[in-house]
Amino acid sequence: MKIQITFLLAIGLLIGLSSCKKYNQVDNASTVKTPYTLFIGGYNGTLHKTNDGLYYKPLFPTDNRAVRQIVVADSNLLYLKENFYYSTNEGGAFQICNNHAFPYQDIFYKYYLPNASVYDKLTKRVYLCTQTGLEYSTDLGVTFTADAAWNDPIIIPTSITQLDNGDLYIIKDSASNVYKRIGTGNWTRVIPDLNNVLPADSIKSPPTAYFPTWYISHTHDTLMALEYDGINGVYYSADQGVNWFPCTGIPKVRKLLFGHQAFGNNTFYVGIDSGGLYKLKGSVLEPTSAGIPWYAKVHYVEGKTLTYRTDVKRTYLFCATDLGLYRSETNGLDWKLIRTGTYSTLY
Repeated sequence: MKIQITFLLAIGLLIGLSSCKKYNQVDNASTVKTPYTLFIGGYNGTLHKTNDGLYYKPLFPTDNRAVRQIVVADSNLLYLKENFYYSTNEGGAFQICNNHAFPYQDIFYKYYLPNASVYDKLTKRVYLCTQTGLEYSTDLGVTFTADAAWNDPIIIPTSITQLDNGDLYIIKDSASNVYKRIGTGNWTRVIPDLNNVLPADSIKSPPTAYFPTWYISHTHDTLMALEYDGINGVYYSADQGVNWFPCTGIPKVRKLLFGHQAFGNNTFYVGIDSGGLYKLKGSVLEPTSAGIPWYAKVHYVEGKTLTYRTDVKRTYLFCATDLGLYRSETNGLDWKLIRTGTYSTLY
């Protein structure tokens, strides 16, 4: 009897040790060491934050003014609507950026170009394209000053981007109005090769006030130019804006709502109004929107990476549309709806 009890105790101890070991393995592999932070802006003006795609913390309520862009400048959180707003306490409270008049009228549904702002981590400057010209902030978006450092006539740019190498570029309406800045030097116009230039802006019908429709972006150290109306499509320049060549594969029938190099996988994506999501491979744009309804307005893609206790990393892609927030765990091969709503941008 004593031998039997001893044997059972030994078996129980063995099972207990085995269970503890198995539990620790599962715990290490599923416990997040470094979470992500995703900010989501809405058509109706809302701003949310999530660290897991399950719980969404509201940072700003509905005011029916679409969030056009979200910028993080070190410890400050900024977002653009009809004006620029900043928060110094992680979204606990927002204040309007001063020193300039309203840079945008709230006409989101009529006309909206992305990439109006960028944070240059190298010089600690926040740049903002306004209706009266380019401005910059040296206090992380609290106050802004008109940019007066020009080698050529001043332009009023539509958009701004920063290459991976740190060089800044702005554009007004075509390749003849692309400007470059290195560091805090003067803005200098890029002289294009006349054999390979961007097409002129598409003609608006019926005639209305003139709005340039080209906006600028990048993938790594290659410049990208997109025409919002979609008629001329997407162009790229691998030589700092001197020569421009068209990307193929994308239908030229719908508005190009965004062009952006996503964090996480560093892939360049283009979203179309009722035309799907595309990713750039070489100079070809390939569809990558399985699971997203064809009639969705695809507004932004961002990648986020989780690091677990085992140092295993997992990257998720998120896509903002007017039908909801979608997530892909397969690098964009398919998408699943994780939150309903009308979303306009991500960070």
